Amino acid sequence: MARWGPSLASLFLLVPLGLHADPPATSGQAPAVAPFGWRGNWTGRYPQADPPLHWGRQPHSAVETLRSALASESETKDALPIHKGLVRQWLLLGPVATADTDASRNIDKEHVPDEADLAGADGASAAGVAWKALTLPVNPDYEEWGRAGLEWIDLAELFPYKPNQLAYACTYLHSPKAQAVDLAFEHGQGLKLWLNGRPLYSHPRQAGALGTYAALSRFKQNLTHAPSPRVRLDLRAGWNRLLLKVATWPHPGQANWGFVVRLMDAGPVRYDDTNIAWVADLGERTNAAPLVIGDRVITPAEPDELVCLDKRTGRVLWRRVVGFQDTLSEAERAAHACREKIAPAVAALEAGADYLAALALRRQVRDALESIDERRFKLRWDGHLASHFAIVGFTTTPVSDGRHVWAFFGNGMVACFDLEGRRRWSVRLATPEIAYSCSPALVGGRLMVGFDGLRGLDAATGRQLWHNKDAASIASLIPARIADTDVVFTQKGHGFRVSDGQRVWQHPSIRTGNGGWAAPLVQDGVMYLPWGGVGELMVADFSQTRDEPWQARTRHIGLKANHRRPSGEWLDRSTAGSPVVHEGTYYNIDQYGVLYAVDLATGNTLYTHDAGFDELHHYNAIGVGASPTLAGKHLFLLDNQGVCVVVELGPRCKVTAVNRIRTLLHRDWPIGAQELLANAPPVFDGRRMYVRGERYLYCIGAR
Repeated sequence: MARWGPSLASLFLLVPLGLHADPPATSGQAPAVAPFGWRGNWTGRYPQADPPLHWGRQPHSAVETLRSALASESETKDALPIHKGLVRQWLLLGPVATADTDASRNIDKEHVPDEADLAGADGASAAGVAWKALTLPVNPDYEEWGRAGLEWIDLAELFPYKPNQLAYACTYLHSPKAQAVDLAFEHGQGLKLWLNGRPLYSHPRQAGALGTYAALSRFKQNLTHAPSPRVRLDLRAGWNRLLLKVATWPHPGQANWGFVVRLMDAGPVRYDDTNIAWVADLGERTNAAPLVIGDRVITPAEPDELVCLDKRTGRVLWRRVVGFQDTLSEAERAAHACREKIAPAVAALEAGADYLAALALRRQVRDALESIDERRFKLRWDGHLASHFAIVGFTTTPVSDGRHVWAFFGNGMVACFDLEGRRRWSVRLATPEIAYSCSPALVGGRLMVGFDGLRGLDAATGRQLWHNKDAASIASLIPARIADTDVVFTQKGHGFRVSDGQRVWQHPSIRTGNGGWAAPLVQDGVMYLPWGGVGELMVADFSQTRDEPWQARTRHIGLKANHRRPSGEWLDRSTAGSPVVHEGTYYNIDQYGVLYAVDLATGNTLYTHDAGFDELHHYNAIGVGASPTLAGKHLFLLDNQGVCVVVELGPRCKVTAVNRIRTLLHRDWPIGAQELLANAPPVFDGRRMYVRGERYLYCIGAR
C-alpha cells in the first residue's frame, strides 16, 4: 500500500466541518450504523420515506417548437414534430450521374441547374429524375436494442448504387418565429448544405467523429473528444428549406453513401422546475447510486472521482481523485514527472475542471505515469469492456459505515476516506486485464470487491486477505448473514463466505454462460434471483439453514413475460433490475419497461404493466437499467430518458404519477440531446429523492 507524501498532503485536506473522523471499523469494532451502499441497504426498500409523487423539469427548447413536412404549403397541424432532434420527413432526388471521376472532389460544382434553389416535391422531376418521399419511422425501441449505428439515411439502400454519383435531400422546417438552432451531422462522403438557398457547409470527403454509438466508448476509454461537423441554422418565421447534396464514395465495391443529421438547441436552455430542490453539475456520468450520509451526499464521477456535496444545497464540499498515482513510491513522487505533471493535474481536477479541461488533465496524468513505468501503468483491456465502456465505466456505488466511505473503481483502485475527505488508504488490485467489475459490499469488517474474481479486503487497511478467482460477478455484490455467517451473493446466485472467500452455496440450476444481468435480492434469509431474463425467478430460502453444507428450500417461478415482437420474432426479455419484495409480492422490471408483480405464495403473476417509457436503446445504452425501488407505499420505476413512473403497491397496477426530468445536453455529435438518467436506482432520504444522471445529480423534494 502506498500513500501520497507530505508534500502533497494539502491536496486531500478540507477545512474541518465539525464531523468526527474515527478510524474505519474493523471486525472487532461495531460500525456507527449498519453498513449501507447500493440500493440503500441492498434491498431497495425505504418504507419510512415520504418523497413527492409529482415533480418535473420542462425545457424551453427552440428545437421542440419546430415541425417538418414534405412541402412548404403544408398545414402546420399536418407537419411532424422534431422527435428527439430527428428530422423524419425528406424528399430525395437521385441518383444523379456525373461526368466527374470523383464527384466528391467537385462537390461545389453545380451538377443540376440552379441547384441551390431546388425545391423538392413528391413526384416532381429535376435533371430527369423524380423526387421521392421518405418518412422515417419511429420504431419500437426494442427493435433497436444493441444497434451500433446512428440514425443514418443510407442512400445506397434507396437508390441503385454506382460510384461517382450524387443525390439531393430536401426537407421543410416550420419555425413559429425567427430563431437559431444548430445542426450536427456526419456524412459518408462529400456533402454540401444550404438553408433557404444560402450555402452553409461544403466538404469534399467523409466527415464525422462518431460514425457509430460504439465510438462513444472509444472516446471515454482514450480520454479524447472529437466533435462532428456543426452549422448554425438561422431560421425565419414560417417555412424554411433545408437542402443537402450527398456524393457517393468514388471507389467500386464500397457503397458508402449517406448522412445523419440532428437538430440541437443553439444556446443554453431555460427550464421550468417543479419540486426539484437543487441540481448539481458534476461534469461526468456514473452508473453508481449516490449515498446519503448525515448531511452529505456522496457520488462518484467517471472515471476516477469521488464527490461529496452538501445535502441541503447541492454545493460541492470536496472532490477526490483516486488513481494509479496513489501507488507511486516516495522516490517516484519526488521525480520530475510527478512534481511537474501529476501533482498539479490532480490538484486542478480536485478543484473542479470543466469536461474538456478534465480530459486534458487526465491525459497528462496518464502520460506521465506511463513515462515512469509503462508496463506497470498502461491499462490492458478486455475487448468486450472496451467496446461498452461508455455505459459500463469504472465507477461503482460506494459503501459506508456512516463515518467513512469506501470507493472502488473498475481499473482496480480502491480507497477509503473519512467524511472530511481525508484519505485513509488507497490500494491498487492487480490483474493481467481489466474487465467488468461491480459495486462492492461492506460486511463483517471486510470490503468485498468483485475484480478478476472476488476479493476480501481488510476495511481498516485495504490489505487483501484472500482472492477467489472463480467467483465472478458483473452485478452488485449482495451482503447477507446466513446461519450466523457473513456472506455475499453474486449475480449468478452463488454464496461466498466473507471470512475466507470459499463458496458455501451454489445455484443448483446454473447454466454455462447464463448468469443474467441482475443482482439478487436477499431479504429475511431468502434470496430472490431473476434468472434467464425477467421471465424466471428462483427463490432460495435459507431461513432454516444451520450447518454446512448449506441446504436451502428452492423453487422456480415462471413469470408471464411476452418474449415475442409484434412480428412474432423472439425477443430477449432481459433485466438489469434487482427486485423488490413487499408483503409477499415480488416486483421487477425488464429492460423495455414492463413491470411484473408476482404473488410469491401461489407463484401467480398478478399483473404485467408496460410503463409506456420512450426509453433509448443502442450499443451503449440500456433503456431501463435502474432497479425498481420502494419508498413509502409506492414503487418508483425509471428509464434512461428521465421518466419516472410511480406505482401504488397492491395486487393491481395503479399508476399514481408520471414524471420527467428533461435536461437537454449540448451534444457534439448527431445523437439525442436528452440527458441519460438513472442507470442506477434512486436513493431516498425522508422527504427527498436523489437521482443521478450522466452529468447532473438531482435532489427532488421541497427546497
